[in-house]
Amino acid sequence: MVLANALEPLRDVHMRSAIANLEWEVTTLRGETIQSSSRLTISPDRSFDPEMTNGILVVVAGYRVRAQAKKQLVAEIRQAARNAKRVLALDTAAWLLAEAGLLDGHSATIHWQELDAFAEAFPGVNVTTARFVRTGKIMTCGGASTALDLMLDLIQDMFGPAAAFDASNMFLFDPARQNASQRGAKHLIDRGSPKVLDALNVIAENVERPLTTFELADRVAISERSLNRAFSDALGMTPGKYYRLYRLQHARYLAQETRLSAEQIAMRCGFSGASSMGRSFLREFGKPVSAFRS
Repeated sequence: MVLANALEPLRDVHMRSAIANLEWEVTTLRGETIQSSSRLTISPDRSFDPEMTNGILVVVAGYRVRAQAKKQLVAEIRQAARNAKRVLALDTAAWLLAEAGLLDGHSATIHWQELDAFAEAFPGVNVTTARFVRTGKIMTCGGASTALDLMLDLIQDMFGPAAAFDASNMFLFDPARQNASQRGAKHLIDRGSPKVLDALNVIAENVERPLTTFELADRVAISERSLNRAFSDALGMTPGKYYRLYRLQHARYLAQETRLSAEQIAMRCGFSGASSMGRSFLREFGKPVSAFRS
Protein backbone atom coordinates (compact mmCIF):
# COMPACT_ATOMS: atom_id res chain seq x y z
CA MET A 1 0.00 0.00 0.00
CA VAL A 2 2.85 2.37 0.79
CA LEU A 3 4.53 1.59 -2.53
CA ALA A 4 1.27 2.03 -4.46
CA ASN A 5 0.51 5.36 -2.77
CA ALA A 6 3.96 6.59 -3.75
CA LEU A 7 3.70 5.44 -7.37
CA GLU A 8 0.11 6.28 -8.31
CA PRO A 9 0.37 10.08 -8.00
CA LEU A 10 3.48 9.95 -10.20
CA ARG A 11 1.59 7.83 -12.72
CA ASP A 12 -1.18 10.42 -12.81
CA VAL A 13 1.24 13.31 -13.42
CA HIS A 14 3.07 11.28 -16.08
CA MET A 15 -0.20 10.58 -17.91
CA ARG A 16 -1.51 14.14 -17.73
CA SER A 17 1.53 16.25 -18.50
CA ALA A 18 3.72 16.40 -21.56
CA ILE A 19 6.38 18.39 -19.71
CA ALA A 20 6.66 16.15 -16.65
CA ASN A 21 9.71 14.07 -17.53
CA LEU A 22 9.07 11.20 -15.14
CA GLU A 23 10.56 7.73 -15.11
CA TRP A 24 10.84 5.30 -12.23
CA GLU A 25 12.11 1.84 -11.44
CA VAL A 26 11.29 -0.53 -8.62
CA THR A 27 14.39 -2.22 -7.27
CA THR A 28 15.21 -4.74 -4.57
CA LEU A 29 18.57 -5.20 -2.92
CA ARG A 30 19.73 -8.04 -5.19
CA GLY A 31 17.02 -7.87 -7.85
CA GLU A 32 15.08 -10.69 -6.22
CA THR A 33 11.29 -11.01 -6.35
CA ILE A 34 9.84 -10.16 -2.96
CA GLN A 35 6.54 -10.72 -1.18
CA SER A 36 4.70 -8.20 0.95
CA SER A 37 3.26 -9.07 4.35
CA SER A 38 -0.11 -9.51 2.61
CA ARG A 39 1.57 -11.97 0.19
CA LEU A 40 1.52 -9.63 -2.79
CA THR A 41 4.44 -10.60 -5.03
CA ILE A 42 6.51 -7.76 -6.47
CA SER A 43 8.92 -8.30 -9.36
CA PRO A 44 11.49 -5.50 -9.50
CA ASP A 45 12.87 -3.89 -12.65
CA ARG A 46 16.44 -4.54 -11.53
CA SER A 47 18.72 -4.76 -8.52
CA PHE A 48 19.43 -1.74 -6.37
CA ASP A 49 22.41 0.31 -7.55
CA PRO A 50 23.73 2.73 -4.92
CA GLU A 51 26.02 4.39 -7.47
CA MET A 52 23.21 5.87 -9.56
CA THR A 53 23.28 9.67 -9.51
CA ASN A 54 20.93 12.62 -9.94
CA GLY A 55 17.75 10.69 -9.21
CA ILE A 56 15.32 10.60 -6.31
CA LEU A 57 15.98 7.73 -3.93
CA VAL A 58 12.79 6.32 -2.42
CA VAL A 59 13.26 3.79 0.38
CA VAL A 60 10.21 1.74 1.40
CA ALA A 61 10.17 -0.42 4.52
CA GLY A 62 7.52 -1.99 6.70
CA TYR A 63 7.66 -4.70 9.34
CA ARG A 64 10.89 -6.02 10.89
CA VAL A 65 12.89 -2.97 9.88
CA ARG A 66 15.45 -3.55 12.64
CA ALA A 67 16.32 -6.96 11.20
CA GLN A 68 16.75 -5.37 7.77
CA ALA A 69 19.16 -2.71 9.03
CA LYS A 70 22.21 -4.81 8.34
CA LYS A 71 25.63 -3.23 7.85
CA GLN A 72 25.76 -3.75 4.07
CA LEU A 73 22.28 -2.36 3.38
CA VAL A 74 22.89 0.65 5.61
CA ALA A 75 26.18 1.35 3.80
CA GLU A 76 24.51 1.12 0.40
CA ILE A 77 21.70 3.45 1.45
CA ARG A 78 24.27 5.92 2.77
CA GLN A 79 26.10 5.82 -0.56
CA ALA A 80 22.92 6.08 -2.62
CA ALA A 81 21.74 9.05 -0.53
CA ARG A 82 24.98 10.92 -1.26
CA ASN A 83 24.40 10.46 -4.99
CA ALA A 84 20.68 11.33 -4.97
CA LYS A 85 19.13 14.76 -5.48
CA ARG A 86 16.43 13.91 -2.94
CA VAL A 87 15.84 11.07 -0.50
CA LEU A 88 12.40 9.86 0.55
CA ALA A 89 11.89 7.40 3.41
CA LEU A 90 8.40 5.94 3.60
CA ASP A 91 6.72 4.17 6.53
CA THR A 92 9.49 2.66 8.70
CA ALA A 93 12.28 3.42 6.21
CA ALA A 94 13.32 6.41 8.33
CA TRP A 95 14.87 3.82 10.66
CA LEU A 96 17.24 2.76 7.88
CA LEU A 97 18.20 6.37 7.15
CA ALA A 98 18.82 6.97 10.84
CA GLU A 99 21.03 3.88 11.05
CA ALA A 100 23.01 5.34 8.16
CA GLY A 101 23.51 8.57 10.11
CA LEU A 102 21.55 10.58 7.55
CA LEU A 103 19.05 12.02 10.01
CA ASP A 104 21.37 13.21 12.79
CA GLY A 105 20.51 16.80 13.64
CA HIS A 106 17.41 16.70 11.42
CA SER A 107 13.68 16.39 11.99
CA ALA A 108 11.97 13.18 10.88
CA THR A 109 8.91 11.04 11.40
CA ILE A 110 8.11 7.35 11.11
CA HIS A 111 5.12 5.01 11.35
CA TRP A 112 3.24 5.83 14.56
CA GLN A 113 3.86 2.38 16.03
CA GLU A 114 7.60 3.06 15.97
CA LEU A 115 7.65 6.68 17.14
CA ASP A 116 8.69 6.06 20.76
CA ALA A 117 11.24 3.37 19.95
CA PHE A 118 12.64 5.51 17.13
CA ALA A 119 13.13 8.50 19.44
CA GLU A 120 14.87 6.30 22.02
CA ALA A 121 17.13 4.57 19.49
CA PHE A 122 18.21 7.79 17.75
CA PRO A 123 18.44 10.68 20.24
CA GLY A 124 20.21 12.80 17.63
CA VAL A 125 17.04 12.91 15.51
CA ASN A 126 14.27 15.41 16.22
CA VAL A 127 11.33 12.98 16.02
CA THR A 128 7.93 14.54 15.28
CA THR A 129 4.38 13.27 14.86
CA ALA A 130 3.80 15.20 11.62
CA ARG A 131 2.29 13.29 8.71
CA PHE A 132 5.46 13.96 6.73
CA VAL A 133 8.60 16.00 7.29
CA ARG A 134 10.94 17.76 4.88
CA THR A 135 14.44 18.58 6.06
CA GLY A 136 17.02 19.55 3.48
CA LYS A 137 16.87 17.03 0.65
CA ILE A 138 15.32 14.33 2.87
CA MET A 139 11.59 13.69 3.32
CA THR A 140 10.13 11.14 5.75
CA CYS A 141 6.56 10.03 6.38
CA GLY A 142 4.56 7.58 8.47
CA GLY A 143 2.11 5.05 7.00
CA ALA A 144 0.44 4.53 3.66
CA SER A 145 -1.90 7.53 3.66
CA THR A 146 0.93 9.86 4.62
CA ALA A 147 2.99 8.53 1.70
CA LEU A 148 0.28 9.92 -0.57
CA ASP A 149 0.48 13.29 1.20
CA LEU A 150 4.26 13.33 0.86
CA MET A 151 4.15 12.54 -2.86
CA LEU A 152 1.57 15.23 -3.54
CA ASP A 153 3.81 17.74 -1.77
CA LEU A 154 6.77 16.56 -3.85
CA ILE A 155 4.72 16.85 -7.06
CA GLN A 156 3.72 20.38 -6.12
CA ASP A 157 7.36 21.28 -5.56
CA MET A 158 8.52 19.72 -8.84
CA PHE A 159 5.63 20.41 -11.21
CA GLY A 160 3.49 23.07 -9.54
CA PRO A 161 0.28 23.27 -7.49
CA ALA A 162 -1.96 22.52 -10.49
CA ALA A 163 -0.32 19.12 -11.05
CA ALA A 164 -0.62 18.29 -7.34
CA PHE A 165 -4.24 19.42 -7.28
CA ASP A 166 -5.16 17.25 -10.27
CA ALA A 167 -3.31 14.25 -8.86
CA SER A 168 -4.99 14.61 -5.46
CA ASN A 169 -8.43 14.70 -7.07
CA MET A 170 -7.80 11.27 -8.61
CA PHE A 171 -7.76 9.75 -5.12
CA LEU A 172 -10.91 11.32 -3.67
CA PHE A 173 -13.13 8.71 -2.03
CA ASP A 174 -15.16 10.40 0.68
CA PRO A 175 -15.54 14.14 -0.07
CA ALA A 176 -16.72 15.01 3.44
CA ARG A 177 -13.76 13.25 5.03
CA GLN A 178 -11.34 14.76 2.50
CA ASN A 179 -12.63 18.23 3.28
CA ALA A 180 -12.32 17.69 7.02
CA SER A 181 -8.74 16.45 6.67
CA GLN A 182 -7.65 19.26 4.32
CA ARG A 183 -6.96 16.88 1.46
CA GLY A 184 -8.14 16.86 -2.13
CA ALA A 185 -9.42 20.21 -3.35
CA LYS A 186 -9.66 21.48 0.23
CA HIS A 187 -5.88 21.71 0.55
CA LEU A 188 -5.90 24.74 -1.72
CA ILE A 189 -7.84 26.85 0.76
CA ASP A 190 -4.73 27.63 2.74
CA ARG A 191 -2.90 28.51 -0.45
CA GLY A 192 -5.31 30.95 -2.02
CA SER A 193 -8.81 32.30 -2.30
CA PRO A 194 -11.76 29.92 -1.72
CA LYS A 195 -13.12 31.56 -4.87
CA VAL A 196 -10.64 29.39 -6.78
CA LEU A 197 -12.40 26.28 -5.47
CA ASP A 198 -15.76 27.68 -6.52
CA ALA A 199 -14.36 28.44 -9.96
CA LEU A 200 -12.96 24.92 -10.31
CA ASN A 201 -16.42 23.51 -9.65
CA VAL A 202 -17.91 25.79 -12.28
CA ILE A 203 -15.22 24.72 -14.76
CA ALA A 204 -16.01 21.04 -14.14
CA GLU A 205 -19.70 21.71 -14.79
CA ASN A 206 -19.10 23.62 -18.03
CA VAL A 207 -16.77 21.55 -20.18
CA GLU A 208 -18.95 21.16 -23.27
CA ARG A 209 -19.75 24.87 -23.45
CA PRO A 210 -16.75 26.69 -21.93
CA LEU A 211 -17.27 30.04 -20.26
CA THR A 212 -15.12 33.08 -20.84
CA THR A 213 -12.95 34.23 -17.96
CA PHE A 214 -15.35 37.12 -17.42
CA GLU A 215 -18.32 34.73 -17.24
CA LEU A 216 -16.42 32.42 -14.90
CA ALA A 217 -15.59 35.33 -12.59
CA ASP A 218 -19.21 36.48 -12.67
CA ARG A 219 -20.41 33.00 -11.66
CA VAL A 220 -18.28 33.06 -8.50
CA ALA A 221 -18.98 36.74 -7.71
CA ILE A 222 -15.47 38.09 -8.15
CA SER A 223 -13.86 40.49 -10.60
CA GLU A 224 -12.01 39.03 -13.58
CA ARG A 225 -8.79 40.66 -12.42
CA SER A 226 -9.13 39.20 -8.91
CA LEU A 227 -9.88 35.75 -10.33
CA ASN A 228 -6.75 35.87 -12.48
CA ARG A 229 -4.67 36.86 -9.46
CA ALA A 230 -6.24 34.13 -7.28
CA PHE A 231 -5.54 31.43 -9.88
CA SER A 232 -1.98 32.65 -10.31
CA ASP A 233 -1.39 32.49 -6.55
CA ALA A 234 -3.03 29.09 -6.02
CA LEU A 235 -2.23 27.20 -9.22
CA GLY A 236 0.53 29.16 -10.91
CA MET A 237 -1.50 29.77 -14.08
CA THR A 238 -4.40 31.81 -15.41
CA PRO A 239 -7.97 30.48 -15.19
CA GLY A 240 -8.06 30.35 -18.98
CA LYS A 241 -5.03 28.08 -19.14
CA TYR A 242 -6.33 25.80 -16.40
CA TYR A 243 -9.72 25.63 -18.14
CA ARG A 244 -8.04 24.58 -21.40
CA LEU A 245 -5.90 21.94 -19.62
CA TYR A 246 -8.97 20.58 -17.86
CA ARG A 247 -10.83 20.20 -21.17
CA LEU A 248 -7.81 18.59 -22.83
CA GLN A 249 -7.38 16.13 -19.98
CA HIS A 250 -11.05 15.20 -20.21
CA ALA A 251 -10.67 14.77 -23.96
CA ARG A 252 -7.69 12.49 -23.43
CA TYR A 253 -9.70 10.43 -20.95
CA LEU A 254 -12.51 10.03 -23.49
CA ALA A 255 -9.99 9.04 -26.17
CA GLN A 256 -8.53 6.39 -23.87
CA GLU A 257 -11.73 5.02 -22.37
CA THR A 258 -14.44 5.35 -25.06
CA ARG A 259 -15.02 4.69 -28.75
CA LEU A 260 -16.26 8.18 -29.45
CA SER A 261 -14.93 9.72 -32.64
CA ALA A 262 -12.50 12.63 -32.48
CA GLU A 263 -15.30 14.93 -33.63
CA GLN A 264 -17.60 13.71 -30.86
CA ILE A 265 -14.88 14.13 -28.25
CA ALA A 266 -14.18 17.65 -29.49
CA MET A 267 -17.84 18.59 -29.13
CA ARG A 268 -18.03 17.15 -25.60
CA CYS A 269 -14.95 19.06 -24.54
CA GLY A 270 -15.83 22.47 -25.93
CA PHE A 271 -13.66 22.56 -29.06
CA SER A 272 -14.93 23.90 -32.38
CA GLY A 273 -13.93 20.68 -34.13
CA ALA A 274 -11.56 17.74 -34.24
CA SER A 275 -8.85 19.70 -36.03
CA SER A 276 -8.86 22.46 -33.40
CA MET A 277 -8.69 19.89 -30.61
CA GLY A 278 -5.94 18.02 -32.45
CA ARG A 279 -3.75 21.11 -32.62
CA SER A 280 -4.22 21.70 -28.89
CA PHE A 281 -3.38 18.04 -28.21
CA LEU A 282 -0.11 18.32 -30.09
CA ARG A 283 0.87 21.52 -28.28
CA GLU A 284 0.06 20.14 -24.82
CA PHE A 285 0.87 16.43 -25.04
CA GLY A 286 3.22 16.29 -28.01
CA LYS A 287 1.06 13.52 -29.54
CA PRO A 288 -2.10 13.36 -31.67
CA VAL A 289 -5.42 12.19 -30.24
CA SER A 290 -5.01 8.82 -31.97
CA ALA A 291 -1.91 8.08 -29.86
CA PHE A 292 -4.09 7.85 -26.75
CA ARG A 293 -6.52 5.30 -28.17
CA SER A 294 -6.49 1.95 -26.35
